[in-house]
Parts: sequence; C-alpha cells; structure tokens
Amino acid sequence: MNRMEEYKAMVEALNRPNPGLETTLDRARKRKNKKTRQMILRPAAGLAAYFALFVLLVNFCAPVAYACSQVPILRELAAAVTFSRSLRDAVENEYVQPMDLSRTENEITAEVAYLIVDQKQVNVFFRLKSEKYSELAADPVVVNPDGSGVSCSWGTNGLYAENGELRCLSIDFVDENVPDSLKVQFNVYSNEILEEAFAPENAVDDIFQDAPDDDRNYLAEFEFLLEFDPEFTAAGKVFPVNQTVMLDGQAITITDIEVYPTHLRVDIAESEANTAWLKSLDFYIQTDWGMKFAPVSNRIVSTGSADTLSMVSYRADSAYFYEAEHLKVVITGATWLSKDLEKTYINLATGETGTLPEGAALDSVRKTGNGWVVKFRADWEEEEPMYQLFRNIFYDAEGNAYEFNISSSCYGQANEEGVIDHFFEEFPLENYPYEEVWLCPQYSHYWTAEDVIVITVQ
Repeated sequence: MNRMEEYKAMVEALNRPNPGLETTLDRARKRKNKKTRQMILRPAAGLAAYFALFVLLVNFCAPVAYACSQVPILRELAAAVTFSRSLRDAVENEYVQPMDLSRTENEITAEVAYLIVDQKQVNVFFRLKSEKYSELAADPVVVNPDGSGVSCSWGTNGLYAENGELRCLSIDFVDENVPDSLKVQFNVYSNEILEEAFAPENAVDDIFQDAPDDDRNYLAEFEFLLEFDPEFTAAGKVFPVNQTVMLDGQAITITDIEVYPTHLRVDIAESEANTAWLKSLDFYIQTDWGMKFAPVSNRIVSTGSADTLSMVSYRADSAYFYEAEHLKVVITGATWLSKDLEKTYINLATGETGTLPEGAALDSVRKTGNGWVVKFRADWEEEEPMYQLFRNIFYDAEGNAYEFNISSSCYGQANEEGVIDHFFEEFPLENYPYEEVWLCPQYSHYWTAEDVIVITVQ
C-alpha cells in the first residue's frame, strides 16, 4: 500500500467532525474588525522573492464545503485554503499529505498537520497554541536537512491567527525542484509586542523604534524534518511557448508555461533593447472552453533574478485538475520601471522631488534624532492589498548605499462615496544626516492594453 492508499484508507476511517469549525468564519470576521489596517513590512531576503500579503479572513466556499463535508480530516483544511483556488482544488482532489508532527517548548506547542506539495512548491499547514501566551506568531527558517542553505523563497500567513488555528507556510523553488526533504524551523514570538508598537496612539517615530528587531528574543524555537511523498513532488509539467509580443513598446517573450497542482507559472524573457523593466504583468489564464484562472494575489506572486530588475516568472491559479486541450495567456496590462528612473531625487529639507512612481506624491518629511522619516501618498486600487513604492535601498550624493529594513503602509480614509482610493507608505532613513537623498522606485508607470493580447499554449 503506497502513501496515497494509506491516506485514503485513513480518511475513510475517520468520521468525527472537527470541533469548533462551524464558528471559523464568525471568529475570523470578529478578528478582522479588531485589527488595525496598518501593516509592517520587512524586505524579503534573496533575489527571487516578491510577496503579496496573505489573506487570513476565511471566505468559505460552498462547493468546497460540500465536497469535504463527508471527509473530517479535510474539512478543517478546506476552511484554511480558501485564500487559494489552486490549494482548494488540491484539497478537493485529495492531493494532501497528512502529517502528525508536534513539539512543545515553554508551554507552547507547534504542530505540522498537512502538506500540499508538488515539483516546485511546498505548502506547510501548521498550528501554534498555548494556554500561557496569546497572539503567537512565527518567523520561519527553511534549510536542507543537514542545515545548509537552500535556494528558495518563502512566506507565511496567520499573523493574527487564533490559538490552534491552521496557518500556511509557502515555500517556492525557482531554478531547482522540491527536494526529498527539508528542515523547517519556526521561531515563535508573541504578536502582542507588534500590536503595542503599532497602537494608533503611538507616534510613527516610536513605532519604528519599538518594532521588534530581527534578533528578537523568541519564546520558543521548533524544528521539523519534512519528508515529501515522491508521488506529489513529481507532479507538474513545462510547456514551451517561445512567443514574443510587444507590450507598451517593449519586447517580451513568453518562454514557458509551467503547470503544477499548487500553481501555474508564466515565464518571460525580455529584449536588451527594452527601455523599461517589467515589474508586474496583468493577465489571466483561460481554457479552451472559457474557464478563467486569475493571477495569484495572496501568496508568492512573482519572482525575479540576479540579472535584471524585472520580475521574470508570474504565478496564477492552476488548471492542473481540469482537462484542457489548450490554455491561453490573456494579457491586459503591465507595470514598468523605466531604466532611467532606477533612482529619483528627494530634497528632505524643501520637499522638492524628482519623478515619482505614477500616482505617488511626497506627503511629509520629519527630522528625527539620527535621520528622517518620509511619508508618501499613492493611488490605491481595489483588490490589491498594498503597493510598495520604493525598494529598501537608497543613496547619498556620493553614491554610497544605505538600507532601511522596515516600513509602514496603511490605507487612507474613504472619500465621500465611501471608497478608499489611496494609501500611505512611511519608512525611516536612519543614521542619515544629509538633506538630499536618492530613492529607488519599485515602478514608474502603468500600461493598459487597448486590445487584449492572447497567446495560445499547447
């Protein structure tokens, strides 16, 4: 009996409902209402990392609930994966590797409950629970079983998860395939520290000063060795495309489409003659009978490389579990960074600025004890959780590089029609005594196609 057969036998043997699931949506809504809209960002390490925020609020899907209603072991997981259509489809198709790993330290228990794995991505569903501490959060670290570094990017949801609620750690591989096993360490701390630091009454200078450092003292550190079922890690297929299209006067080649159970990838190459870097691609995937699959918006959305400022691989929901003879990539727009706008000038004393990202303006500058705090206002579009206006590197007049490792982003107030159409991004320039600075925009402008561009795959 292989692992999948063992799993199916175990599912059939279980028939006891999961306690407390019926209140998941209500608890998530209440929790959402209590939390501030202000978010804290730390730049992701590595060259191939570009993350959107994870969605915690469970928006339970009726078809998934029905499909899992007779499978208690999947019912909890179904409620936890509704932030991702691909993961939801994986659960419906019983594409899940159950785990039973648990560690306890300092009156905190960490459990790894399920894996959803394929050739390029690992999704680890885990819990943190304690009777002593509330509002627990974790900084994950992913390495090879021998402790050596591994070439991947990762991000986790569940910043405000309740005690014992399932969270997801998504581990994404680009040039390499998922190995046979990985070692994951969860460094656990209390999220109450963040809540206190980001209380509305705190001044932003205090927020940046009091936010936890990367070397914070953790309450507990849990290490798990994850071994993956080869039946899952072999799943996936690459379809060559090699079609070049012109987007806003820039030559972009769709090189491959990669289809995996957990996601789909659109890989691109660009002409050296292009005058702008491709920072994001507006597109969707369509089957030959018209079913659409949207870009991923709540996990790793795209990845870059060491050789370019462009994002060169884009994630979408996957058609893996659907029978389609042909797939189409339908492109509707793009976001660019002009190559002559890799740096832009700001006079911190006078407020004079060079060219800023489209829709952005300098809102305020404040002098602090050892530097400055700058705040920008920018247009905000529905369905996007947040935009990042600038990279975390900046320069002085002599070309010396500096970095900031924390920023604050929050939505603005609704207008008279009740619509939120802007947000603010704020970050410190610490240990920077000069009045002139050169910031590095994430993008310069948007482009919308007059007519959609369709590329047929297979």
